[in-house]
Amino acid sequence: MKFTSALALLSAVASAQVVIVPTGPVRGPNTLVFKEINGVKNNECLTFTNDGTIVNTACANANADRQVTPGKLLGADILIIQRSFLQPFRPDLVGKTACIGFNGTTFRAEDCAERSVLTTYFDVGNGRIVANGDGWPACLSGHDSKAIVTVDDTGRSCAQFTITAVTPTKP
Repeated sequence: MKFTSALALLSAVASAQVVIVPTGPVRGPNTLVFKEINGVKNNECLTFTNDGTIVNTACANANADRQVTPGKLLGADILIIQRSFLQPFRPDLVGKTACIGFNGTTFRAEDCAERSVLTTYFDVGNGRIVANGDGWPACLSGHDSKAIVTVDDTGRSCAQFTITAVTPTKP
């Protein structure tokens, strides 16, 4: 009887599926360029500056600084930035995977692994970029007079974006 029970247990263990969840960011299949509806005329596309600030500039789909890839991090939706960052401007991002992050006041490039910053996702149904996290309905709400993106921390006045799928450019 004990032998049969042990055999049944080994059989059940052998047929069980193991799910391995990656601990780092996983890129989705599409790299995108985001164009703000009613953005700065002729400068509607989101762009990441050397210091990680997000601004609206001309839409140049082949430029890595304008490209974002939706992905996952520990099961949460994220937006991975295609461009790389250099030592004098963002030493904290050199050699790291950068995501669009929200620190409670600003959306900007942040290390995807930084746990003190909320990641963001693209709400496809509404065309909005929104912060992940309980109690944060914050969204990217448009731009100021210098074309720097702005935030609505209530989530009521969000900018809308169209997306264009592009071939990723080397960072």
